[in-house]
Amino acid sequence: MIEQEFPWHTEPLRRELADIARLPHALLLLGTPGIGKTRYLHALAAALLCESPAGDGRACGRCDACGWVGAGTHPDLRILTLPVDDDGKVGKEIKVDQVRALSDFLVVSGHRGGRRVVLIDPADAMNTVTANTLLKTLEEPGDGLVFVLASSRPDAIPPTIRSRCQVRVLEGPVMEVASAWVQGETGCSPQDAGSWLAMAGGAPLHATQFAEPGRAAAHRAMLEAIAALPETPSELTADALHRVDARQWLPVMQRWLMDIGRCRAGAEPRYFPALGSRLAELALRTDPAGLAEAGRGLAAQYRHVEHPLNPRLFCEASIECYLGAFGAPAPATGR
Repeated sequence: MIEQEFPWHTEPLRRELADIARLPHALLLLGTPGIGKTRYLHALAAALLCESPAGDGRACGRCDACGWVGAGTHPDLRILTLPVDDDGKVGKEIKVDQVRALSDFLVVSGHRGGRRVVLIDPADAMNTVTANTLLKTLEEPGDGLVFVLASSRPDAIPPTIRSRCQVRVLEGPVMEVASAWVQGETGCSPQDAGSWLAMAGGAPLHATQFAEPGRAAAHRAMLEAIAALPETPSELTADALHRVDARQWLPVMQRWLMDIGRCRAGAEPRYFPALGSRLAELALRTDPAGLAEAGRGLAAQYRHVEHPLNPRLFCEASIECYLGAFGAPAPATGR
């Protein structure tokens, strides 16, 4: 069965399909993590391959093609994503061999006489060799071949790839819609939904994770360690954070810094309103230039977040970037 796109993406999908005859051969969908890009990607692929689409262009969900897409067996669909090994461990990169394995698929006509679709998600997981291998196909696509890439980190995608795609920015839901969805998924109160969405940066799929006690406790521990800076020695903060996946604690640190910046500018905190007094206290100890430099430093750390060579050193470097908001020097790299 095909999973429908999330409610907040129904209209963007309809707009994309309204002029399907002019669909470009390569699309790059950009959006923040946790808003449902992957499901949108699959709904778009199902619509492109459906043999009896609805009046608005969306997949009918009943034809043979839709059944094959739902089962992951459609002969004209290929999906490149992070590989999983025999132990169930998810890899950190889309390998060049995955792109090379497309060679036969790219040169034959569609089995059903229609389009062929390649999904790449997340596209920012391609390393340089993988991206360069894909580039030639994007430059000379075959008839009826459509590539759809999705990413939360467009800066990690080579400009040569971006320039050969038409870019679409996929938005998340407004707060009222997101809150209603989180409540419906978890059975939580409106207050909890609002708090979880704030911590998740408005991303509804991430917000539901806080309904799990273990995840909520881990988030509190990360936040407490970060909020204790700069009074707490950075070595102790690194002790608390470096064994956790950097993809979990780095966004928390970045959002905490953003909220300090908002308080420094006289605005209310966005992500951690319950800790407004601590944020306001810290804001008084910063200056705009230091905040801006610290923000740039943490943003640069994302270049290495998927595979830091040394997690402890990466954590210490990120903490130094953050402390730059309070007058401490920030390093140039997280390696």
